[in-house]
Amino acid sequence: MDWIEKNLAKAIAIAAGALVLLALFGWHEWQATRAAGTRARLATGQAGAAIASGQDAANSIGNRMDADAATDTVTRENDHAIRTAPGADAPVDPVLRDAALRGLCRRAAYRHDPKCLQYADPR
Repeated sequence: MDWIEKNLAKAIAIAAGALVLLALFGWHEWQATRAAGTRARLATGQAGAAIASGQDAANSIGNRMDADAATDTVTRENDHAIRTAPGADAPVDPVLRDAALRGLCRRAAYRHDPKCLQYADPR
């Protein structure tokens, strides 16, 4: 009996050790799966945030361009109203004329007008 008890004790110890190793392996795999899921959720969230940020930037640029176009339209309308008003052909002091041209030439609507070349912004 002594031999059976020794071998049984060894078999139980080996089985217990195998169960502990199996449990540790299972726990490790569970942790790795959990971590992979977390990384996937973070990557998805970051990609979504990047897309949303890009859309916001595109919308901002579009809104700015729309605002600039509206400003340029108003500037052109004002220019037309001034030039067609009664007395628009009356003589104007050259210093006043140059100041007004410099102001108009700073606007995108007039930047490429031949009259604005001498007033071009050096930037």
